[in-house]
Parts: sequence; structure tokens; C-alpha cells
Amino acid sequence: MPHPMPHAPIDGDQLGNDEFASADVVVGPAGRDDARMTRLPDPDAAGAGFAVRAPQFRLPVWDRPVPHGQHRSPAVWLLGAHGGAGVSTLAHVLAPAGEAGGRWPAHYPEESPFVILVARETVPGLLRAHGLLRQHAAGLAGPARVLGLVTVADRPGRIPAAVRQTRDLAAGLVEHAWRVAWIEQYPLTHDVTTLPVWSPLDPPPVKPAPKHTPVVPREVTALGAAIHDALRTALDFPDTPPRSTRERRSS
Repeated sequence: MPHPMPHAPIDGDQLGNDEFASADVVVGPAGRDDARMTRLPDPDAAGAGFAVRAPQFRLPVWDRPVPHGQHRSPAVWLLGAHGGAGVSTLAHVLAPAGEAGGRWPAHYPEESPFVILVARETVPGLLRAHGLLRQHAAGLAGPARVLGLVTVADRPGRIPAAVRQTRDLAAGLVEHAWRVAWIEQYPLTHDVTTLPVWSPLDPPPVKPAPKHTPVVPREVTALGAAIHDALRTALDFPDTPPRSTRERRSS
């Protein structure tokens, strides 16, 4: 279900970030004709809409297939809104995902068009994600299809109000918005390739897990299952949950 848009427009001045204050980040009811504005459906009012301006900062579109080291093209691309968003880690721990390499995929043959924006839960990072979602909404991101937004906790504990407000602003432009809470082991890992990987083909987890056995954090398992379900829906596959979820429900 789409996230509702904020009740009042938010701009860079309100969020205390001068870099974005002039970047025209206001989102509100469409009220004037502007060639750089794209009308998006308002989930709360039939026939209404929101005007989304094309951002000043944009990412380019690949002019060739996205380079990747996998045997087959990933089912979904993770596109970082900024450096340090956590894309490399998530692309490793989520088997169906791959790194988009800082550009929008161009959907070459046998290449997935689906993209998930990834941003760290900071005001600048979330505003950058918001701008990239506006780039896509304005038709300036090639044939890529945005599946959703993943925000990654920047620290343990509660989310500051300004960060939560900015996250809601960005989430209002996507159908799916997911959050990865703080996972202590990830920032302490020297090599992300040593982290355990989630796959939709994994058997249900054993409780308790054998000692010294690497375990995928439950936050990653939940995220992977949610992305898998969103992909199946987008591809119009039968409504069949991943095996681990299906077996867990039947037990």
C-alpha cells in the first residue's frame, strides 16, 4: 500500500540543509502548468495529484548492460542515493540483488528493469533519494522501474523527528518502502563477502541455530522476503510466498 504524502510541503530550509534549499524539493498539490513537473496520483483523493519537479542532481543511465560478477543478471538492482548508503552490503546479503553501479539500468536484453533506491537515514541522504525518485517520476531515468525504497538505519535507537519526516517525504513517492534497522555486526565487518546471504530458496531457519553457524539477521530475512513478494507482484506471478515463509505458516 502506498505511503501517504505528508500533509504539508517540506523544503530544504525547513530541514536546515542549505544544499537542498535551492534544489526545489517541495512536493505539494499540483497547481500550475510546468513542463518540468510530473503529476503523480494522490492515494487519498481520486482525480487529484501531486506535482513532482525534476531535480537538479540526477544520476545517468547506463549506455550498456550493468556490469556484474554473477552468473545471471540480478532480479533487482540496488541504486545508492549517495555514498555509504549500504548498497554493497545489501547487494551481497540479498541473493537476488545486484549493485547498479551508481547509474540507472537501461534494461538491456535479459537485464532486469527493477530498481530499489537505497539511502542512509540522514536528512541529506534521504533528500538525495527523494530527488532521484523525482528524476524517475519526471521520465529522466530511462526505462527503469522503481520497485521501492530501502532506508538503512544510521545509528541504533530512535529515529530523530527530522529524519523521520524526510523519510516519509521520500516514501510518499514509492509503492514500497522498507527499513533496515541497525545491525551491529555490519559496520564491524571488514569484508562483506563473509556475511551470510539470504535467498528465497533457503530452508526455514533452525531454532536455536547451531553454535558458530552464521545466521542471516531477521531484519535482512524480512527485507528479502518482502522484496521477493514485491517482485512477484510486479511480474504478475501467482501469489505464492517464498518457501521458507510458506513452510513457516504451515507449521
